[in-house]
Formats: sequence, structure tokens, C-alpha cells
Amino acid sequence: MEAIRKTFNQYDKDKNGSICATEFKQICYDMGYFLSDEEVQMDIKLLDLDGSGAITYDEFIKWWQRDDRFKMLQFGPEEMERLDTFTKLFKKYDNDKSGCIDIREFKSLFVDLSKKKLVNKSLMAAMRDLDANNDGKVSFNEFVTWSIRNEPLSRTPSRNIIPST
Repeated sequence: MEAIRKTFNQYDKDKNGSICATEFKQICYDMGYFLSDEEVQMDIKLLDLDGSGAITYDEFIKWWQRDDRFKMLQFGPEEMERLDTFTKLFKKYDNDKSGCIDIREFKSLFVDLSKKKLVNKSLMAAMRDLDANNDGKVSFNEFVTWSIRNEPLSRTPSRNIIPST
């Protein structure tokens, strides 16, 4: 764990306790993985479990300990487009911009998901599916994880992008 902390601290250039997009891009580049600015922004969204806009040390540990940590960050054009579509869909219904969709907001999202044939369950059953931590809200990461689990990206079967907690 000390080596992970050392790596984290080395790239936390402003010493604020989190890794921003610029710092994250540098980590990846230094490790031999170039990511476009668009990929970095999407990766930050996927790894940022608390919705702070940066990667905290705890989030960094979960990612760093994965054997496929860099492979999981690289997306093809179809995957980027799909993730972007789901990001926009989430933002459309996150009316209060909290990073979570409550049951009131979810009702409208549910109608949209049903029209697109992405759910075939009742409202409450769909909410239970998406609300992985059972807190009564659907976070951005829960939504992305659900979208990947229920309709795999591109031609890659059941790719788990979000580190499990």
C-alpha cells in the first residue's frame, strides 16, 4: 500500500488529496498509455465514485489494484459514443445537478428508458436494479454500470469498467 500512496502523491501535483484530469492523463502517459482529453474526461467520470470530479486516494487504490487498470480505460469510437450518450441521458434527468437521480427524477428517466426498450420492468423494479447501494437514488456511476451490464459496449461482452466497491 505504501507504493500505491507514493505513486498517488507523486502525481497529486497540487497536493490537494485528489488526482485531477491533467494529473491522471500524466499518470497514464508515464505508464505508456496515451489517452485523448475526451477519454480522460470519460475515465475520470467512471473512476470518480463520489462524484467530486477528481480521483480520491480511495478511488485510486481501487483502480490501481486492478490487473487491467489501463486496458479498462481505453475505448473505441463506438464505446465512447455509447458512454457519451448515457452520460447525456443521465444529465438530462439529473434536474438538481446532484450527481444522483431520486425517485421523482427517475420517473421521467424510466419513461425514456422504456421508449428506447432499455428496460422491460416496472418502475420500482427498474429503480431497484439501478440503485445498487439501495440508498433510494441512482448515482451517475450506478447508471453507467447498469448501462454497461445490461447492454455491453461495442462487441466486448460484459466489460466491467467500474471497479467494484
